[in-house]
Amino acid sequence: MSLVPMKTYLEPDLAQSVSRMAASQSRSESAIIADFIRARVASGSDEAIKAENATNKRQLNRIEARLDKLIWEQTQFKAALLLFVHVWLKHNPPLDADLEESATLSAEARFARFIDALANELAATGGGDDLGQRLSEIALNHAGQDAEMAP
Repeated sequence: MSLVPMKTYLEPDLAQSVSRMAASQSRSESAIIADFIRARVASGSDEAIKAENATNKRQLNRIEARLDKLIWEQTQFKAALLLFVHVWLKHNPPLDADLEESATLSAEARFARFIDALANELAATGGGDDLGQRLSEIALNHAGQDAEMAP
């Protein structure tokens, strides 16, 4: 195979990158540049397109597997939470009638503090913007109901 000499002009950073790559692979700089040119020219070929499609398919399969895992974990978390609430409600005895009103007021106050703490945490971490907005609305509605009930 005969080779034709050709001069290339590269930016200094790019030239250094090519030199480092050539040194690390124990190859000439012209061999590195020739490989890149071959890859660029061949990128429009049918084989290159098939290889790119196969790569895209593998990447999509990996993403799909991760999403499936997240959905499974979310389903497991939901089931665990529902089981906890079910067991908690089943094993807590009902309140006496004379304690029910004070317990209701205490529960409402604790719930309001919980909603405030959760909304603050979501706002601080920057995640769950939609959930944070809904929690703020719940807290406002809850505060409005308390104001209506106050004598």
